[in-house]
Amino acid sequence: MAPESPGSRPRRLPWWLAFPLALLGGSALDAATPAVAWWPAALIGAVLVMVAVWHQRIGAAAAAGALAGAGFWLPHISWLTLYLGPIPWLALSGVMIAWFALFGALAAVATRGLASGAELCRVRGAGTRRNSAPQAVSPERILGVLLPLAQAVTVAGLWVLREQVQGAWPYGGFAWGRLAHTQAEGPLAELSSWLGFSGLSGVIALACALPVAVGFSRAARDGSRGAARRAALAVGVVAVSFALLSLVPAAELERTGALRVAAVQGNSESGIFDDRENGDVIGDHLLATERLLDGLEASGDRVDVIVWPENSAEFDLPGQPYRLQAVERLSARAGAPIVVGTILRNEDGSYTNSTLVVSAEVTGLDGTGADGLTDARYDKRRPVPFAEYMPNRPFFRALVPDLVDLVQLEYTAGARSAVIDIAPGASGAAPSTVRAGIAICFDIIFDDHAVAMIGDGAEVIFAQTNNADFGRTDESAQQLQIARLRAVETGRALVNISTVGTSAVVLPDGSEADRLPTHTAGAMIAEVPLVRGETPALRLGSGIALAWGLAAVVGVGLGAAGALLARGRRGPDPAGAR
Repeated sequence: MAPESPGSRPRRLPWWLAFPLALLGGSALDAATPAVAWWPAALIGAVLVMVAVWHQRIGAAAAAGALAGAGFWLPHISWLTLYLGPIPWLALSGVMIAWFALFGALAAVATRGLASGAELCRVRGAGTRRNSAPQAVSPERILGVLLPLAQAVTVAGLWVLREQVQGAWPYGGFAWGRLAHTQAEGPLAELSSWLGFSGLSGVIALACALPVAVGFSRAARDGSRGAARRAALAVGVVAVSFALLSLVPAAELERTGALRVAAVQGNSESGIFDDRENGDVIGDHLLATERLLDGLEASGDRVDVIVWPENSAEFDLPGQPYRLQAVERLSARAGAPIVVGTILRNEDGSYTNSTLVVSAEVTGLDGTGADGLTDARYDKRRPVPFAEYMPNRPFFRALVPDLVDLVQLEYTAGARSAVIDIAPGASGAAPSTVRAGIAICFDIIFDDHAVAMIGDGAEVIFAQTNNADFGRTDESAQQLQIARLRAVETGRALVNISTVGTSAVVLPDGSEADRLPTHTAGAMIAEVPLVRGETPALRLGSGIALAWGLAAVVGVGLGAAGALLARGRRGPDPAGAR
């Protein structure tokens, strides 16, 4: 194919091909998550989504982006329908799909505008060089390298920026379903300790965008065969780069000791609509802990700390003397503190989803020292909108009163440190005081919470959660996928303990030290390292995310400028133009 004329436009897929490819790409992204758990599908999916929106008209690109978002989000969070029906699922999916649509539109503006601007530069440069001496490296060659690189960096930046925005707005955002999450059990997982979640998403998106950029750029100049050859070469370069990056080990941090930890999964009927009596949940965890201690005593083993899940001690443990004493007796028997989850009512009438450390040495077996429980307390910083509190209650109640009335308590965001001090038992491996980072349920998915835990000196992370509302769906496995990557990113061992599963003890390299079957009462026991210091990801992660965002803004700005200049030379783009 001959080079394009000055009036030609960058090539794009026809809508009837772009739309199904976008939908297929979104579905492939979901296949990389625990539903199918095939991580290479994320690369295929991202490439298909990018191909669908590359050089498109804005409306078609937004539609393609929306289809990609629907292909991913509708199956990915279908667990929301289990008890609550389709309305919350469709509402949250709709917001996430809108961000995908915006990504598609901006990616189209950037790629198309940058290509148009580069073509104008080529044509003008050719006119001024007709009578000049030949150059060793022609400007056409320089543009041929810079254009695909600029397009790829911009689209990768837009992908990261979309993930950042969806994780912040509305109502605090939903930092779920990120491209980096697909690598929790993939070859690039350890790279997250250097780049963070945003950096890892950006590297993967860039690797997917480069072959697409090269293919479309060469198609405009060399025809389909030349484009295929160049794109294949780019794929080869990316594959080699991936292979090399997969050899990068996780960042090494100073180890200060070890902690022998037990985590108890009570397998409780702890969902919103579960048929249970008051006290059943704590009763399940008391019983599972007794069985744990029976086994430890029979083998002559000891642990330093016992961790229970979110809400495992039910409502107001400090104000329930009989329940508190039952936990204290188990703590005394174990010779170790028990980290529990409970709901607390504050003096102002608000409520917090909280973590407390119960130890017979602090409270005494008679419960007279219950006030001391608040000395080691964490309050969940990220209560879940529409589940733990109801934003804009009058407005939403007018739309769906039955669903809104299910949210009766208004949980407030905690302001305490994300780290609590624990005096471990006497297994012999732990120091006298251990600083444990606490993440309750969705806390673990937010980057700033990881920064807060490590910034306050966490040596190990306890991620307590209650997944009972999602039955046997993939929700708990998706959450564990994020927690696994968070362990690598922070360089900390992480105890992910759920009321019903999926529960696992994850080491700093992402491997598992122990795991429990879902919907089975039991306990995990593992010795985990205590770690001090910050990984490069935590030191540089916010800067890396900002850099990707700036790359997106600059690329879209240059693309918009290039499109306006090209439009002024050749007139409007008629609907249906190739």
